[in-house]
Amino acid sequence: MKKYILTLAILFSNTAFATDNNEISPSHRAAAQAVLDATLAQDVIPQAMYQLKASYAHLVKDLPLKRAHREIETRYREQAFELANKRLNWERIQPEFIALYTSTYQERELKDIAAFYRTATGKKYLRNMPTTLRQSSLIVQTEMREIRGEFNQIVTQLELATGIEKSHISQSTSGQQH
Repeated sequence: MKKYILTLAILFSNTAFATDNNEISPSHRAAAQAVLDATLAQDVIPQAMYQLKASYAHLVKDLPLKRAHREIETRYREQAFELANKRLNWERIQPEFIALYTSTYQERELKDIAAFYRTATGKKYLRNMPTTLRQSSLIVQTEMREIRGEFNQIVTQLELATGIEKSHISQSTSGQQH
């Protein structure tokens, strides 16, 4: 799976671009396009579309639709997917990606980034990135869970040291918030 997580995050963000496309040189645009090509950025569209279809299915799954409603539901589903296809397509989104990359990176940096992703190491990085990010997230979540448990122990020790009970703390803070 050649999903590029960063590209997906950018795809769904509402980033405003400070750079006017008219100020960007054609070679700077071409360098941004080279990064998009090297990172297979357009491959995020089918994955996002799959997620949207799953989201739609989740929204309608609990509706008490009867067999007689199938034709109606099909029309509405087709309407939803037509909307998604119209709005979420590479031709429409690609200029925003180029604007983002050209406003973030200088032309030389984009050329260096594209060159890296064309190497065997860069390709391996892209291939493994989704798994690596998931595993990294799990490591951080595990640590956070353990730290929160230790925080609870520290707060309990604070309560014992001060003679204040949690119920008194929440009552006194809620009484102060008028």
